Amino acid sequence: MVTQLTINELLERNKAVAAKHEPIPTIDEIAAMGVEPPHIIVLTCADPRCVPHYFLNLKPTDGVLTLRNINGHVAPLLNDILALDTYLGIHEIMIVHHSDCGALIFTDEMVKANLKKQHPNDTKIDNEVFGAVTDIEQSIKDDLAVLKASPYIRKELAEHSFGFLYDIKTGELKRVEG
Repeated sequence: MVTQLTINELLERNKAVAAKHEPIPTIDEIAAMGVEPPHIIVLTCADPRCVPHYFLNLKPTDGVLTLRNINGHVAPLLNDILALDTYLGIHEIMIVHHSDCGALIFTDEMVKANLKKQHPNDTKIDNEVFGAVTDIEQSIKDDLAVLKASPYIRKELAEHSFGFLYDIKTGELKRVEG
């Protein structure tokens, strides 16, 4: 059985990385290189098997921002998207969910039941959403619908928002129409 890492072990790993680290350009240095600010958002799952820098071969100067949470849901990150669009002028959004997602395994009801045991008098728990899904392709369509239905998302940005399914076995992205 594989043992779980600890924060102290992660800090030791960081020391090894820092010893070989090559400085990443600052925002000012990137601008001086003539690189435009990021204009693409990739929104995906927090699962460590679904790493957009890997499956899209991203570099710091590519102009791509990554946002991650359970299953890559849009709703919890709408404010972030709006702030980034205001500041940077986002051109496109890529919503990427993946095969074998853990959000297929748990249910919102499981999380609520656990929280109710810990907080039996909290009635707000019943109204919470925790990101569980039953169909990955449908969840991509649902997240595209959430994004496009927001009255604050610019029409041009909504029209340039697309959904994809990342297959963790093949590494391929498949477009999912929303």
